[in-house]
Amino acid sequence: MRSLLVLAACIVVPWMTCGPLKLLLLRKMPRDAAARDRVLGGFRRVTLALSLVALVSATAVGALATDPDLFPGWPTVAAWFFSSLCATTFWVAMALSQRTPEEVEAMSSWEAFGRAVQTSALWVIATGVSVALAAGVGPTLPLPPAVNTMVCAVLCVIGVVVLSPWLLMVLGIWRVFGARIEVDGISWRLAHLPAATPFLTHVAALPWLRTVLVSDGLLKRVPERHWKTLVHFEVGDATASRLDRAQRWVVSIPLSVLVFVAADVVGSDDPKKLVAGLSLAVAFTLGATWIANRQPASALSVDHAGPSLQDLAQTLRHLPPSYGQAMPRTSHKALGSALYDRLFALGHDPGPRPRK
Repeated sequence: MRSLLVLAACIVVPWMTCGPLKLLLLRKMPRDAAARDRVLGGFRRVTLALSLVALVSATAVGALATDPDLFPGWPTVAAWFFSSLCATTFWVAMALSQRTPEEVEAMSSWEAFGRAVQTSALWVIATGVSVALAAGVGPTLPLPPAVNTMVCAVLCVIGVVVLSPWLLMVLGIWRVFGARIEVDGISWRLAHLPAATPFLTHVAALPWLRTVLVSDGLLKRVPERHWKTLVHFEVGDATASRLDRAQRWVVSIPLSVLVFVAADVVGSDDPKKLVAGLSLAVAFTLGATWIANRQPASALSVDHAGPSLQDLAQTLRHLPPSYGQAMPRTSHKALGSALYDRLFALGHDPGPRPRK
């Protein structure tokens, strides 16, 4: 009964949350396209923040509320399975409940449902890999307990950052395109980012996998030469300022390892606590990875190999007006204010000026 109540909450809570937010934030939609885009952007930021926090909570609570008879003799597997079920259910419910009328018209509910499941697969696989390493690989290592726990934590971090996205593409959950893009003699492959909205124009580089994630908003709503310009910009920036990015990774990786160590210590005597703790560690590692891989908006530039300012400006002007936001370096901002000012000084209007 407890498990069913948690699962029901994962379905109901997103609808109860998004309904009032729509009435509050979208009750007066301005006619001006730029103003309307800002209002919708505000709604997206609020719902994204709430959904990420609630996703972590649903995953941990799902693990702790698992029915012990779900998989008799396999308590760790049962906790991971139900935790993943709660996370996927919540993410799907959130993706469907926050859709605007434009999104409903452009993408069917079943397609949005499928995209939400594909997106949640990253969380599920990352948690599953961590559970397998902590519960299976760790105890078999012929090392002292403290060293064993540390090595297992390092493997978990590698599993979340490298192995999980690689598995998503190998298993075909995130489709890899045949075409590749070369920048500075390095070949990058393109993979599909399955966003549950057709209007998201997003490019994100995974330098450690030489992969660029591209959303439907770019592939289907922007001419090929323009979205390739954004990919070049993203890839070029990902290979620039390596020292600065390395400094952030030096901080984020040890912190993630410590969080996994803490999760293993707390859950050493209880599979439910182990899965809940590892779920929190996965959330922390994904967040730390995002921060380490994110170029500060003020530091964005086009001095590296990639498109010129003129090409970038022309590309931004051809983005669709609704949710017309390219998000280089996995940032929520379309452009940094410094780069925006440089484009504007050249006589181009990239759109509304980004907030500080």
